[in-house]
Amino acid sequence: MNFLLSKLKNFGTEIIIILGFVFIANQIFDKAETPTQSDALGYYDYLPSIFIYHDFVRRNDPVQENPELYNRIKKTGVYVDHHNYKVNKFASGTAFLQLPFFTVALLTTHLEGNDHDGYQEPFQKAVLISAFFYLFLSIFFLKKVLLLYDIKKYIILICQILLVFGTLVTNYAYFEAGFSHVYSLFAITAFIYYVKLFCLNKKSSHFIILIIFLGLIFIIRQMNIFILLFIPFIAGSFKNIGDSLRFILRDYKTLITGILLCLCVILIQLIPWYLQTGDFIVYSYHGEQFNFLDPHFFSILFSYKKGLFIYTPLLFLTLFSLIWLVYKKRFYLFATWFTFFVVLTYVLSSWWSWFYGCGYGLRAYIDYYPIFFIPFAMMLNELNMMPRLIVISISFLTIPINLIQSYQYKYNILHWIEMDKAKYWQVFLKTDAQYSGLLWRNDINEKLYTVVYEVNAGDLSLPKKNEAVVFRVDCSKIPDFEKVNNIQVIIDHDFEEHNDSRIGLSICNQNNTKTYYWYERYLIHFNQKGLNKWQTGFFNFTLTPITDLEPKELFLILKTGDQADYLKNVRLRFLKYKNQD
Repeated sequence: MNFLLSKLKNFGTEIIIILGFVFIANQIFDKAETPTQSDALGYYDYLPSIFIYHDFVRRNDPVQENPELYNRIKKTGVYVDHHNYKVNKFASGTAFLQLPFFTVALLTTHLEGNDHDGYQEPFQKAVLISAFFYLFLSIFFLKKVLLLYDIKKYIILICQILLVFGTLVTNYAYFEAGFSHVYSLFAITAFIYYVKLFCLNKKSSHFIILIIFLGLIFIIRQMNIFILLFIPFIAGSFKNIGDSLRFILRDYKTLITGILLCLCVILIQLIPWYLQTGDFIVYSYHGEQFNFLDPHFFSILFSYKKGLFIYTPLLFLTLFSLIWLVYKKRFYLFATWFTFFVVLTYVLSSWWSWFYGCGYGLRAYIDYYPIFFIPFAMMLNELNMMPRLIVISISFLTIPINLIQSYQYKYNILHWIEMDKAKYWQVFLKTDAQYSGLLWRNDINEKLYTVVYEVNAGDLSLPKKNEAVVFRVDCSKIPDFEKVNNIQVIIDHDFEEHNDSRIGLSICNQNNTKTYYWYERYLIHFNQKGLNKWQTGFFNFTLTPITDLEPKELFLILKTGDQADYLKNVRLRFLKYKNQD
């Protein structure tokens, strides 16, 4: 018991931080979504494929045997063709780390006598809990790393809190917990710790552990072996690098043992590739590549689309530690850190999709967060009390920014992929419901349409906190109504940013017993030139042509919130595709 208590004491701060993270995330963001979606499905699918469906190889793609499974994985592009075989596009390391939690969920559902397909709620919870666990290990190893640099304990605690609440970790350990990033963060942080430990004491056991973690890094995300280029910084000097190399080359038994163990870990990836394709080495990202002659160096750091420092301002603040290193004449540390960062950024920004798809912020850097916190903690540790307090205070101001932006991402206020400067500042730190979906409007190409009918509804008004049909149209009066693909509602308005009025469009039969179409949007979504500007705005209500011959009516519904609303010069335009004639 005393042994367990002593161990729990060692993990005390990390446990409190993780519990606090779960509590705050639940309070602010509601419950987490299904974590096995998008790329996360590919990382996870190894487990149900092997342990439930027993259909891992998939050389013949027997869709008829597991139709639900194949429909699921084909929709998300998990499996790609390779020499006429099917191979999982994503690396296996994340699934390997999720395996203990998956096993518990599998055994639990089996013992309870419940059917299981690997995607029900117990398995989703298992993925979520596994992300919490590896985040816990990440901040634990971050503490271990910083202790090797003689960082004060309270500064370490501050860095741990900032990592969890002030970075994209907030999102990728909760909303999108099935992505590989938290798992890579753990593996890289542990690797850095054991590299530093080995450079300090030259113990063979530490070399073996660090090289095992290197293998783990590879099978989680192959590109992350770039962390090897960070070793000169970790070592602290060229002398330490030389001494460490000489030690391990003399101890050839440890070297060979470490290499063999590393290869054993790598086989966790190579064997699935071989079983699925017959090849030990597979490039599964067909049609996706690095464009090293066209890097997006500035964009990946500062673009409003996904820029690292725009969506994680805390990391920009940590860069001041580089100035501090120069001021302290620690040129070796500055040069090795800066070189690694430049090379890493060059490589990451050369990927064809430099913004790394639909997601929150520049997620590719999450794996490397420890490199930012090491010099930052060193600076805080040596600053005088007053400048230290100033830097810490400014650092903590980035936490609410990160939490709000994470909230915006979850509730569709920040666009997943199409952000720019205007859109970013239009919704900056906005959390009201009317901003959800504001940036998601899909405007149509009107050149492809013909206007079949237009009607002027005039000026419409409604008192606050009210709902009413403000205009109706008999659909029989609309030519070719059965071919109408789009109904454009046009309004003159100031589109004041706090306006929470909504406009709904409904098409029902005349007895109001059958609804053919219903959709509503907040009034501010009609703007075309930005909020708080008097303008002509519109929204395109896209629909599938209604061919039912039953008499129908169209209703325009206004719902006001905390203020009365007055709509000026309301018009409705009915459009159909030109090629329908």
